[in-house]
Amino acid sequence: MTKREALASWMKESVILADGAMGTVLHLRGIPRNRCLEEANLSQADLVFALHREYVHAGAQILTTNTFKANRLGLRVFDLEGRLEEINARGVEIARRAAHGAPVWVGASIGPLKVMLKPYGDMEEEAAREICREQVAALASAEPDLFILETQQSALETCFFIDACREVAPEIPILASLTFNREGRTFFGDTPVEGCRRLAKQGADVVGINCSVGPADTLPLVEEVCQNVGHPLVVMPNAGYPTEVDGQIHYLSSPEYVANYIKRYVDLGVNIVGGCCGTTPETIRAVAQIIRKRPPVKRQGSPEGWVLMEDAPAAAPPPQGGGFFARLRSGFAVTCEINPPKGPDAREAVETARLLKQAGSSAVDIADNPMARVRVSSMALAHFVQQETGLPTILHMTCRDRNLLALQSELLGASLLGVEGILALSGDPTAHGDFPAATSVNDVNVVGLVKIIASLNRGLDFSDHPTGTPTQFAVGVGVNLTAPDPEKEIAKLRERLDAGAVFAMSQPVFDLEPVRRFLDRLKGLPVVILPGVLPIASLKQALYLANEVPGMTVPRTVMEQFERLGRREDQMALGVELAQELLRGLKEFAAGAYLTSGGRKMPVLGDVLAALH
Repeated sequence: MTKREALASWMKESVILADGAMGTVLHLRGIPRNRCLEEANLSQADLVFALHREYVHAGAQILTTNTFKANRLGLRVFDLEGRLEEINARGVEIARRAAHGAPVWVGASIGPLKVMLKPYGDMEEEAAREICREQVAALASAEPDLFILETQQSALETCFFIDACREVAPEIPILASLTFNREGRTFFGDTPVEGCRRLAKQGADVVGINCSVGPADTLPLVEEVCQNVGHPLVVMPNAGYPTEVDGQIHYLSSPEYVANYIKRYVDLGVNIVGGCCGTTPETIRAVAQIIRKRPPVKRQGSPEGWVLMEDAPAAAPPPQGGGFFARLRSGFAVTCEINPPKGPDAREAVETARLLKQAGSSAVDIADNPMARVRVSSMALAHFVQQETGLPTILHMTCRDRNLLALQSELLGASLLGVEGILALSGDPTAHGDFPAATSVNDVNVVGLVKIIASLNRGLDFSDHPTGTPTQFAVGVGVNLTAPDPEKEIAKLRERLDAGAVFAMSQPVFDLEPVRRFLDRLKGLPVVILPGVLPIASLKQALYLANEVPGMTVPRTVMEQFERLGRREDQMALGVELAQELLRGLKEFAAGAYLTSGGRKMPVLGDVLAALH
């Protein structure tokens, strides 16, 4: 009989009890929270072994190895990726020694990678799959009895692990469980039924739910899955929600409280139960006393264990924006960039916006900590500018400064304040700014940020939870109109348009013909392009832009005009004249333009705008 057949036979005979938490208990027993728990398999094997033995004595029939984060990415944080094979194999060996002499199986724990795959992040699918295969192979070399894919945040990523397990060790059974929040969604929006059915179809022997929420909040999710999924199920809740006491994380649910809920899961037809964060050997002992030798309850779930999802309704077209964006669609319109001030005094910026409005600007762009330098909140300034001048604002938002939670919160706040457009940017590297030691967050890339905004425009957050009133942002991205490889740049733009972008803004350009040729290539694409215009201040600045700013091209003919002028005042006047000439030329074939001062006093943009009158 194979291991997979043995597990299936065992589940037909009785409910199986797994162990409880590994990580939270090891922390309570002395391993600091800033240490790599999995490294304890090497340096504190006796501590790990002792905990496993306690679970055996409490009545656990499955031991979960101390290998949850022992993948290349998790170990790299502690410079331990070179010991990946050793840490994983030792984890299985320690659990095997602890199980010696008892009818206990060893389950090899595999946690999530916690990465953003393309298009949200920069990791390719095949790279993620290779990281999965690497840990699975290391665990398989020590011959565990089953794989436990636990606390998984995405059904898609879990399927990568399932594929790796089937490829590396097809004879070893797979237990795969997703983690859900109080709204009943994974981090990536999977529902319990959809997620479990998908994992079952992919080849997991047991599917289910673990971690995140406590016993009571887990119950309705268990009821839903038991009614709609016919596959063998596992459920391992947390011991309630964590609280910090004297620097230690504690969980409030008592062993008896957890055990009573687990009995209800068993009554509904769950096949394997156990505990996750905050549960202890005492918890497992309490559960064992309640469910000992319980036969499984037959469920009425879908016998095939998988149902294809209905076709999704056609997506609504992305918002095109009103005000400024409506003007773009009917005629030439200009937006001017305003840099937020260094201190909490917005009067000069607001007055500049008022002057630009009088000069003919139809909107203003509010930069987001440009050059990675500390400035007043761009959203706060956008609010003041709109309130005082009535000008629509396009808010720049970078992936650099905010995590996934803050990005969504800021976007909802911007909608509340009436911001019309969002320009999604990666942001200048913090290493080049005021605080080079500051962390660049980059939870998502630009395409990921565009998809998040597009989702909020549908009234859903990143995990597909309803937000109530949808936002109505016109979503923009950057584009390089003078890219050395135009086809590659257009392919990148297409990806961003597919994600939900409707307009694009470029860095400053100084020659009309490359812009005209690039825009001709875009005919038929549903996008509005705003070429950048900058009044160069001097020959020195022209040389700097040409030689030190990525993606910027200053033609030799422009450089020669500055070289012929000696006085700085004449060079500054030439910069305005060239910008005016460019703006007049763009009016003939572009939808609009994006003016930026390039370090000069912002009212100079009013002089450039005079070209339109």
